[in-house]
Amino acid sequence: MKYLFFLLIAIGLPIFIISIKYIIRFTDSEMIYELPFSDEQGTFTIVHDGSYALWLSGKKFTKSPLGEFGLSVINKTTGENVQLSENFLRDGVNLFKRGRMMLYSFQAEEGEYLISFDREGSIRDKMSNFLANVIIRKPVDYSLFSIQVRTHVSSVILTLCILANIFASSMMVLGIILPMALK
Repeated sequence: MKYLFFLLIAIGLPIFIISIKYIIRFTDSEMIYELPFSDEQGTFTIVHDGSYALWLSGKKFTKSPLGEFGLSVINKTTGENVQLSENFLRDGVNLFKRGRMMLYSFQAEEGEYLISFDREGSIRDKMSNFLANVIIRKPVDYSLFSIQVRTHVSSVILTLCILANIFASSMMVLGIILPMALK
């Protein structure tokens, strides 16, 4: 009977490996275009239809320009504005000195797009900018920040992968501990 608990290890290990693989895939999403804050607008090309995201990228532990700008994406072929969806819980990827935060996601077809800054930031971003201005008095160094267009991976998938990782780890630990406890 106690040897059946070793099956928990055999089941938990593949789940653990698959969930780690998807978590890494989320953090390494493909960058399509990077627009520095020194430029007002830029053009990028989307090769495949799909879901994409706009990320604010920059140096960590410095005041960010969040709330001081808005973004617009225009399909150059049709001339239509692309609807940008603001995320309720913003995803972030932090490295040692740099980090990035997802601002918007959007659906796009193949084609050429124009991305530009406008001066209409969201109310949420303006509130966080107000708080940052109260705490940090020095101005923003715009040369440290950029907007990145990346492929979008749903945060629901990321959450499920993290939960699967916890579940698989628990299975493997129980597969080791239960046979020893049942001696």
